[in-house]
Order: sequence, then structure tokens, then C-alpha cells
Amino acid sequence: MRKMKLIIILVILFAITGCAKIEKEDKDYNQLVVNCLNKKNVTNNVALGYKFYVPKGAKLIKNYDDNQKFLIDKDYMYLYVDIVSYYYKNEIKYEGENNSYYYNKISYNGKKGYIKITKEEDKYFVKIVYNYSKIEAYTTEDNLNKIISIGTIILDNIEYKRKIIKKAINESLGSFSEVKYEIKKPEDASNMYSQYLEEYVQEEKNTSEKLPDE
Repeated sequence: MRKMKLIIILVILFAITGCAKIEKEDKDYNQLVVNCLNKKNVTNNVALGYKFYVPKGAKLIKNYDDNQKFLIDKDYMYLYVDIVSYYYKNEIKYEGENNSYYYNKISYNGKKGYIKITKEEDKYFVKIVYNYSKIEAYTTEDNLNKIISIGTIILDNIEYKRKIIKKAINESLGSFSEVKYEIKKPEDASNMYSQYLEEYVQEEKNTSEKLPDE
């Protein structure tokens, strides 16, 4: 009977996150990320030029063209998707590990990025850049692993729609290279939130330049 209860609990945990069991005390963040990669799920939401998956345990609060806001328990999580860098296959600009509580690069199935955690007193600022997109969240230690797991799942399951992106770029050609995208932070958030999302190098494109072929 006890063994059966344990199996049921494990199944529930797997269903909630879509990846391996989450232990609050587990500080092997790299393994936590690896366990959640390549867990393919059916996308259940759409935005401009891409589809994304919202796993159980995450509540979608706002859905804009290229950024979303989620609620994970008591913490907010922000997603930004860089469709321009995806289209032009721009190289990622890695942030260094200076002043970080934890930092590691991510490379899996041709996708690249990094995870960086910064600690300020009893709060943690989580930034995961991966698959031409980025997750940011400000959380406490008891919710840290859940934020990392759900954030990784969301980033890894973003499905880009190249034809739609090409059309969007054609319609706005010349404006993308000058736009800075800002994540609006909660009023009580720490100043550790970055003002602008500049993880991917955006090459300046001449307005008359021909777009890459499909």
C-alpha cells in the first residue's frame, strides 16, 4: 500500500511539471534543466510567429505578440521570444557569470543558451535564455526549482512558424533593429530585473535587403 502511494505521488509530480520529480532541496540546477529538456508536449497557445506550451503548474496571465506573463504559485514569470533572431539565426550573446549565485551554459539538440541565478538576501532572480527566447522570474528558495523546471519546459517547447515570421518582418522591415523590448516588472520586484532584453545580437538589416529564402 505504501509503495502504491509513492508511485501515485511520483505520477502526479510528473504530470504537474512534465519532467522529473522536483525536490526543493535539490541544488543540482544543471541536472534539473537537463531532465526537462526534450520533453515534447503539444503546444496549447499561440502568439505572433510561434506556438508555446503552458505546463500544469503555470497560469498564463497575459499573452502579447512576443511576450507572456505567467503565475507560478505566488511568483510571476515573464517570457520573451525573439522571432527576429530566430529568423536570421543570430548568434547568442552570453552573459557572464559575474556576481551570480549559479551560472551554466545550455546546449541540447542544436539549441543553445544559459541559465543564470542571482541571489539577493532571501530572494532569487532567475534568467534562462534558450531557443531564441528568455524566461525571467523573481522567487524564493522554496519555489526556485519549480520556476527553473517550468521555465525550461516552456522555452524548449516553443514552436516557431517561419512563414508567419517572414510575413511579420516584411510588414515591419526596418523597425526591428531599433526596437528595445522592455519587461515590466512587478512593483515589489528587486532592481535585479533587467530593463531591456538584449540576449541575442540583432544585426542591422538594410530596409531594402532581401530576406533569407524559406
